[in-house]
Amino acid sequence: MSSGRPTSRSNARGYTAVEVLSAMTLFAIGAAGVIGMQRVTIQGGQDARRLDIATNIAHEWTARLQRDSMTWTLPSNKNRTVQNLTTNTRWLSQVGLGPCTPPNYCTPAIPAAGGEPGFSPAFDIFGRDRPSGAGDHHFCVQYRLWWGRPLGTAPAFNEQASIHADIRVFFARLERAPVGDCSGPTISPDAANANEVYHFVYASTVLRAAQESPQ
Repeated sequence: MSSGRPTSRSNARGYTAVEVLSAMTLFAIGAAGVIGMQRVTIQGGQDARRLDIATNIAHEWTARLQRDSMTWTLPSNKNRTVQNLTTNTRWLSQVGLGPCTPPNYCTPAIPAAGGEPGFSPAFDIFGRDRPSGAGDHHFCVQYRLWWGRPLGTAPAFNEQASIHADIRVFFARLERAPVGDCSGPTISPDAANANEVYHFVYASTVLRAAQESPQ
């Protein structure tokens, strides 16, 4: 026979409703913190990926302007009487024209679907060239040009002439809708509130005529 006293069910220790509610509250607070951290991490990853794409696009357009300058071959040290900047180049011929002169930025013409590849200033979410009217433009390129060393005039053009070029890539913030159409964004990248709508990436380069080396 046991000498201990029997324990009644009413004396058994359990959790009160207050304790349960307190534990649930602490769990909810902790879960909300974890979810918030995950949201920030995901958003940071998305921003970093889009910034990387925009930077690559800026570098690509720097290279495109440099390739365009390869068709600018006159004046040269052998022939200073003529120039072919305005006739041979695709984009550099806009130097000195109002729409592309600082402080203005101009948007290059967007090729139509099926047009020449590698010339569009509009890019999709993956950083691929897009034609006009596609409706999926996420990244847009603009540029501005000005003379570093003026070209001068005939009959003695300046063979040392140089052009400064600034490239600007803009894309919508995550909480905003994509640009949609680079030829006519709903909010101009030059608007007073543009920094609240877009992220910007900039690049610069200096361009000169591709001349033959002196003999």
